[in-house]
Amino acid sequence: MPSKKLGQYLFDNLNHNSYLRKLVKILLIQYAKSLFGTNWQLTQKQKSDLLTFADLLSKSINKSGTEKQRNLALRIIALLTKMYPKDPSVGVVNDEVMSSLNNFLPRQDSGYIQTITLSRLWNDVIKDARKRERKIPGQQGKYFIGKQDQLFRSLENELNSFSAPTSMGKTFLIEKYIELKIISGEKSNFAITVPSKALITEVRSSLIDELGENLANNSYRIISRADEYELDYQNQSFIFVMTPERLSNVLMQNQNLRLGHLFIDESQKITEEDSRSIFYYELFDQIKSWDQKPKITFASPLIPNPGIFNQLVSDKESDDGISISESPVTQIKFIIDRYSQKLLEYDDLTHKAINLVQFSENSIPHIILNVSKAIGSDKQSLIYYGSKAAAISDAVVLARQSDQINDSNLNSLADYISRKIHPNYVLVDLVKKGIAFHIGDLPIDVRTKIEDAYRQGILKFVFCTSTLLEGVNLPADNIFVTSLNNGQRKLTLLEFLNLIGRVGRLNHSMIGNVFLITGEKEKSRSNLDAYLKNLNNNLKKEKLSVEKVVKPKQVTAIKQSLKTGNIKLDQLKNDKNYDLLRKLSLLYIQEVRNNRQGVIRKHFSSLITNDDEQNILDSLYKRYEDNLEENINFSSDQSEKLKQEIRDAGIQEYPDIYKDKKLNVSDTKDFLLRLSNIFNWPLYERQFIAANQSPEIQDKVIDDYTKMTLLWISGFSLKQICDIAISIRRGGDYRFLDRLDRHRSDINNINWDTITINAVMRQLQTIQFILGKYFLKVTTELTKNGIPPVNDWYRYMEYGTYSDLRIWLQQNGYSRDASAYIEDNQDKFIIQAGDNYFISQNIFQANDLDTVNETQKIKVNVPEIFI
Repeated sequence: MPSKKLGQYLFDNLNHNSYLRKLVKILLIQYAKSLFGTNWQLTQKQKSDLLTFADLLSKSINKSGTEKQRNLALRIIALLTKMYPKDPSVGVVNDEVMSSLNNFLPRQDSGYIQTITLSRLWNDVIKDARKRERKIPGQQGKYFIGKQDQLFRSLENELNSFSAPTSMGKTFLIEKYIELKIISGEKSNFAITVPSKALITEVRSSLIDELGENLANNSYRIISRADEYELDYQNQSFIFVMTPERLSNVLMQNQNLRLGHLFIDESQKITEEDSRSIFYYELFDQIKSWDQKPKITFASPLIPNPGIFNQLVSDKESDDGISISESPVTQIKFIIDRYSQKLLEYDDLTHKAINLVQFSENSIPHIILNVSKAIGSDKQSLIYYGSKAAAISDAVVLARQSDQINDSNLNSLADYISRKIHPNYVLVDLVKKGIAFHIGDLPIDVRTKIEDAYRQGILKFVFCTSTLLEGVNLPADNIFVTSLNNGQRKLTLLEFLNLIGRVGRLNHSMIGNVFLITGEKEKSRSNLDAYLKNLNNNLKKEKLSVEKVVKPKQVTAIKQSLKTGNIKLDQLKNDKNYDLLRKLSLLYIQEVRNNRQGVIRKHFSSLITNDDEQNILDSLYKRYEDNLEENINFSSDQSEKLKQEIRDAGIQEYPDIYKDKKLNVSDTKDFLLRLSNIFNWPLYERQFIAANQSPEIQDKVIDDYTKMTLLWISGFSLKQICDIAISIRRGGDYRFLDRLDRHRSDINNINWDTITINAVMRQLQTIQFILGKYFLKVTTELTKNGIPPVNDWYRYMEYGTYSDLRIWLQQNGYSRDASAYIEDNQDKFIIQAGDNYFISQNIFQANDLDTVNETQKIKVNVPEIFI
């Protein structure tokens, strides 16, 4: 039996030491008092003993609980440092603990000078040596923190999967690795997949800032749309920053394209019961067929078994990957129980809540305002809501109780929102008071401006929805969680922990305060017990979405349908996951056809034999001959009907946008109704066309989509579209864009124009996502039949214009609004040589700051278009 070191005996049960637990409880209570500005006190012995425990815990060698003990050391020293910022004894131990935790970030001046001794000099030599070992390659004066170096080294692995706390800086490490490879002279293509378009903008912008002139010097270009890859720039290597769906489409359209490195950021999305998870499977089905595969990294927060993702690439049994729970920051959790009107503090060590004080105010905005005033008006807070309606409503209520701030930066942000969205939008007035909301309906450029303003510290409160769960980096001092829901569904434990892990910042504060606010009723969904359950539970091993959703009953139904050549899955059409099940079955067909052993086929194999698969193929070939669809956005019955329409000359082109100098509403509506029939929207897009409603409502829905589509593709600005929608609704059609009347009474405290503007932004996103993919299919099939459309509505929908110049500008990185400004002033800024456009250096003197700022980044990424 192997001998055990004395240190291991010491650390094995240290977490259960009754004196340590007593001291931590006292510390938490006194920190809460100091936070809220009331009298607090630790005895000299309590402080000294806590410092001793912190030093001891930071050096833990307990194999089974080292990370927990080191996290506890960080929590203790972070609280003491906050409470005693100028205490020499705290400062000395803080330096020691931080060094033990491999945190060499610059620290504030302690205000004291240590006596120079031989022992101290020797310790400093050792620390400096360890610090140099942790230097980030190629970076001046920057060092890895905690276990970042382990994660960075793992990026060299052929197949790599890791999870770490939200604050570990996973995306930062990926960006630094790419930068190192490019500077070192590597010539290959890199790809980073992110789960949302908003994150595309954030990551792309960050990479341009970090790489700078190294992009041009090494002939690299960052792209985020499929047709950017097709632009004729020679001898380029690429960094693709895309959603998995976009990257899969690029690889499908360019069969010879290969990647040297692929990073799947926020890879926990592959486990979610959402139809978008299917695109990760499709992406790796393509990559598995390559002779030379890229180096692949899956990066996710907190998952205990990140190796689960390796099975998307490898047929071997998956290991657990690298799972790190040691965090460079700490969170202190408070529970504001509105039912019992108590403020409690959660003790992570004992898993119990500590009663602090009673309170009387029960309104969430009042609670947020009072807590914020007590802990310091200079602090920044995120406030999470389960619904957009509640987030906007409470932001307005909070603003009514707040004074307007005479700040030029806030006024500039308000003016920007007024120009980009509408002057009557409630967000314009909110930001003047340092308050904003951050929801998925907002245009990406507006969300980006809000994020930038928050990072700069000029916004103090940002009310958020599930956009926070998609990896958006908004570091904060405090987060208020008002609901355990995300829309109609409950937050998973992983989502909850990911959410509260977004407070505390590496370069600002080691502490983030979490305030969990319950409902007013004892049995509310977000009550005290519900929060405690989430705080006390440990994460279980994750499963891929196909394993969660597709049970034997569903596999049997899929098999029975496919064996008869029926790909509609009629038996499952009422299943809540029908869209995901349908797409999984379509990808399964591809795997069988191409004899690929993907995760879906493997999952189905226990109930579908080889003979069954042959029967399925025979039935499908008999039904659709050799025309089985390859794109999982569509099924063969849809493709077959579209091809028949084209052969019968039912569809030969898109309608004209204008007719008799007016938007061509009648022909466009007929065209959308024809697409509905061809692609069977009553089955496959039931929610989109309100298929369960009366024919009259369905007709109105299509009519609304018609008008919005024409306004968008003809190049109207968002503000102009909002003006038209406001006019229509004020003119008597108050259900325009909201035919089911779902949102009209949803939002209290909001003016009517804001409700209309929200409806416009929501519907624009809907038609871009839904109609965009169908327009792409029509364009593709027309082109295959030798009649490529002159007026390609897919491109028009993608870029929100039919202008070739504006499309070209957006392909090179300009926003829709900036491209419109440049086109309006093209005599000053555009030089045309044959079929090619170039941008004049005069654009840096443009009378539009947004365009100038965008140009600075674009010139770094695509310098060859400037002359």
